[in-house]
Amino acid sequence: MAAERRARVPFGERREQILQAALREFSHKGLHGGSTMTIAAEVGVSQPNIFRIFPTKREIFVATLQRVFTNVATTMLAAGERDPEQPLQAMADGWGKLMEERENMLMLLQGYAASEDPVIRDLMQNWTRDVFERMEALPGVGQDVAHDFFAAGMLYMVAAAMDLPTRADSDAWAERFLDSGS
Repeated sequence: MAAERRARVPFGERREQILQAALREFSHKGLHGGSTMTIAAEVGVSQPNIFRIFPTKREIFVATLQRVFTNVATTMLAAGERDPEQPLQAMADGWGKLMEERENMLMLLQGYAASEDPVIRDLMQNWTRDVFERMEALPGVGQDVAHDFFAAGMLYMVAAAMDLPTRADSDAWAERFLDSGS
């Protein structure tokens, strides 16, 4: 009896599957701790098939970071740009939505942690500059307010990494921390 052949998955769909699995793997284990074998197993393909789409592990990591950057741009930055009356509140609301997807926050932290790699460092520096400059250009924001907003966002990113939002209902310290400063 001949073995059944699995249906071939289109390139774009397979790429998407790999990036979703890579977000789960790299956000928790980082560039060096994340395993392409684990990503391949989750997607249901062999490791060499992953490398047909992304030639190196670093390229998978970079593409995963770029996906998170796009989420930040569309969820947070674009919200601020659409609301010239209250751009900071719109961005804070957007950042709050992003924090609900904890793996976004973890992946950004993993990007900063992997900045010893010059390619990753340049990517993170360029993204940080772009976010800062887009915030700075918003009506009524400017350099100092953009700096403070970015710094607060980093602090809340760390809070999300520690999973404080899920603890806030039962831990008074976590609730006070998350409610403070805003």
